[in-house]
Amino acid sequence: MILSVVIPAYRAEKTIRQAIQSAFSAGAGEVIVVDDGSDDSTAELSRAAGARCFVQINSGAAEARKNGAGQAAGDFLIFLDADDELVPDGVRRSVEVLQANNDLVVAAGRVIGVGGDGLERPFPIRFDPVTTQTLLVHGHGPWPPAAAVVRRSAYFEARDLDPEPLAPRFAEDYELLIRLSMTGGVDVRDDFTCRYSLAGGKSVASADSAIEAKESIRDYYAKALEIPIDLMSIRRRQMAAIARVARAHWAQGHRLRALRSMSQWLMKDPAYAISKLATSPWRRN
Repeated sequence: MILSVVIPAYRAEKTIRQAIQSAFSAGAGEVIVVDDGSDDSTAELSRAAGARCFVQINSGAAEARKNGAGQAAGDFLIFLDADDELVPDGVRRSVEVLQANNDLVVAAGRVIGVGGDGLERPFPIRFDPVTTQTLLVHGHGPWPPAAAVVRRSAYFEARDLDPEPLAPRFAEDYELLIRLSMTGGVDVRDDFTCRYSLAGGKSVASADSAIEAKESIRDYYAKALEIPIDLMSIRRRQMAAIARVARAHWAQGHRLRALRSMSQWLMKDPAYAISKLATSPWRRN
């Protein structure tokens, strides 16, 4: 089997079928849904759509991804969120790239952001090349999990590397990509590989915790690998959390809520806020 798609899902009955269908359309030999203790029809709908479904006690998306990967049989993995969709042609190309070059452990493409208004907006490539150093210096991952195809053998190798993984509840995909980059090369291309819901999620609902987790990951790996970086100040972390919430509200079409968050941003740190607002409201921290 070539490709396994793992979908962590919680109360995802409205979107899970589309996610599964997109995975099969992209060439998945199996789709594994890990239901994170939902109290709706997520598990039943997943099985009806052709996925293998495992139910766990509510433990978070990181644990669901880990458990799903442990069940996967494919040579390559994609971690797809239940409200996102894969772009078949881009995914197939990612698989071909990995098959052609054994030194690569990740192949990824661009992302189509889908707002609450249903409009699709392409994301730019956030940085290239993607290496351990650039990941730590930039301080964020360049894409959501579904944009990348991961070599399964590298996934397990990355888990066993030194230093020990932090396994945070937030920003776990960022830590995984850092660890994967320590095992081999990361390919970045211009073609689209996924449609990404901008409607928010746990990292928006708990924006402060997400930012703190990200900075803890940066600090930990920078020290362990002796890579010099500049950590965010406490004030900038607060600003980044407000910015993340503002952009989520904007993407959901809640313009008034977004403007309220932006006003907090402007009052607390005008120079930083203006520099960020000069970019795109779709860009994430």
